[in-house]
Amino acid sequence: MSLPDPDSPAAPRTWTKSADRPLRSGRKSFGIWCMARALGVPVPWAAVRQTDGAALLAFEHDRLVALAAAGERVPAVLAFDGQHLTTSDIGTTLDRWLDAAVPAERLPVMCSACADLAGFHARGQWHGGSQTRNLTWDGARFARLDFEERLVPGMPLDLVQRYDALQLLLSMTRHLEPLGAGAVLQVLQAYARAGAGRVPDLRPFLQRLLPRLRAVLWLVGWSPRLRGSREARRLRTVLDGMSAFVADRAQA
Repeated sequence: MSLPDPDSPAAPRTWTKSADRPLRSGRKSFGIWCMARALGVPVPWAAVRQTDGAALLAFEHDRLVALAAAGERVPAVLAFDGQHLTTSDIGTTLDRWLDAAVPAERLPVMCSACADLAGFHARGQWHGGSQTRNLTWDGARFARLDFEERLVPGMPLDLVQRYDALQLLLSMTRHLEPLGAGAVLQVLQAYARAGAGRVPDLRPFLQRLLPRLRAVLWLVGWSPRLRGSREARRLRTVLDGMSAFVADRAQA
């Protein structure tokens, strides 16, 4: 786990990761592996299983250095000795910002986050952990953090980029569900417009995913306890929004 390491109350905040920190358990790794494959993303087992903390830290260090050199907004590497990685703080994470924002402010920022991800992808980049907890927003610009996931070169870049977009969408469902399926459609359209002709088309990927999500929703419908649950409502909203997005191209 990353821990804040300020020298004093007035000093800039920094974050330090250690190679000795607890790694993802085999059970959690298996859950992530199964979930990704259920979503149509064949993540290699070696990409999700964490057994070597030092190698994981070195991978993230190398990615941060390369992304910074490419001009991407990521934490600056302040120190790295093979066992500890210290980076700068880059602000409030998007999930916390959305929690604190008034409802009317959320959708435009979520659309902007998706458009920003499309720009990141158009520059040939990938994140691997593109959830709202790994994005920051300062009111003007987005930045990215947490680059431990070793998905490339084990997976094709275009598939990892689609996975990025799906992760970001799913991490927004808590805030999208109250706004309805139209909000899901809007964030997907924001990604598509910003990356038009420069990023992989999400529609074929989502079209293959839709039957799987419908099957899950059908199974949930058999349970009186789950049928009206918050999770079922969120899934239904995402499913309806994805369906509208796929149909939008079909009708064009």
